Amino acid sequence: MTPLRLIPRVLILGVVIIALFGGLGSGLARLGWETDPLSRSWILIHGPLMISGFLGTLIGLERAVALAARFPASLIVPMINAIGAACLLLMPESPIAKALLVVSSLGLIGLFGIMLRLHPVREVIIMTLGAITWLIGNMLWFFGAPVYQVVHLWTAFLILTIVGERLELSRIRRLSVDLERALSAAVGVYWIGVLITPVDLAIGMRVFGVGAIGMAVWLGRYDIARRTITHQGLPRYIAACLLIGYAWLGVGGLLAIYYGPIIAGFAYASVLHALLLGFVFSMIFGHAPIVIPALTGLQLQYHPVLYLPLIGLHATLIYRMYGQFWADLMITQQGAFGNVIAIVGFLGMMIAIVLLGNAPRLIRQRA
Repeated sequence: MTPLRLIPRVLILGVVIIALFGGLGSGLARLGWETDPLSRSWILIHGPLMISGFLGTLIGLERAVALAARFPASLIVPMINAIGAACLLLMPESPIAKALLVVSSLGLIGLFGIMLRLHPVREVIIMTLGAITWLIGNMLWFFGAPVYQVVHLWTAFLILTIVGERLELSRIRRLSVDLERALSAAVGVYWIGVLITPVDLAIGMRVFGVGAIGMAVWLGRYDIARRTITHQGLPRYIAACLLIGYAWLGVGGLLAIYYGPIIAGFAYASVLHALLLGFVFSMIFGHAPIVIPALTGLQLQYHPVLYLPLIGLHATLIYRMYGQFWADLMITQQGAFGNVIAIVGFLGMMIAIVLLGNAPRLIRQRA
């Protein structure tokens, strides 16, 4: 891949990292940590920064790169999202930023539409449903809906994207039609529940909780990670990330059923962080060694040191959830800080591994 073709991807990834740090800093500020003035100014957009700014741009870039060979214009979608994320950072709550995110989510549906035309299979349909919920959430937010009313739509975008990707990879096991239908049923229950949340939070949360548990049980039983956990090196590391994440998906579903219609406070944070930190970030930790080479063209040599941030993330999340259950702000703050250290530590390790592994090749190219 030529350096010129890499420039748009590098710029987009730069915005992704900035949005991540903005989201992490604003999350700490929300809990009362003394952070920088910028992070404190982003307190009200912590969720949008993390979900739409960071992960929305990253998922859009991943999809666009997969289609870039046939449709070079697909990169416009993550570019628009990156600009929207940048506007969100510069002008929190800006209608311009919200409008750009709406356009980007509509564009992502278009990318999935192309994928459906090329490969009309179940996993692409599941990912398309996720993109549709993201669009609905962004539109409701644009027209003034509060974050608590749309956050489950945004979360569904991430969860269904991941579930679709895992089904795609699990085809190696030659799953029966009945097993695929069982997953589709769980996805359908979850999706319907999420769509209900803006109208009736009490019913919606409990319905999507049932669907989340169904997806967690299916993935824990039939995902290929059940086999690769017995391997060595990178396959075992990825499998560990996935299986732990599936457990958190089930926990998030149970908490949604237990707590019901919550719009703020410790219980609200417990449901969201079980799904977003426990499930989604565990998936990020597991998929990053595969996604980074695909996005950058750089090699990545696995190193066991990656287990450290993985263990740190889940240990501090359990500690944080304990604090949230007992409404203990200090424990919650400490757990949140530990979550941030684990995520930043993982990012730093990945950058170091990539740079060290590719240094000889990069030096030869410059020479």
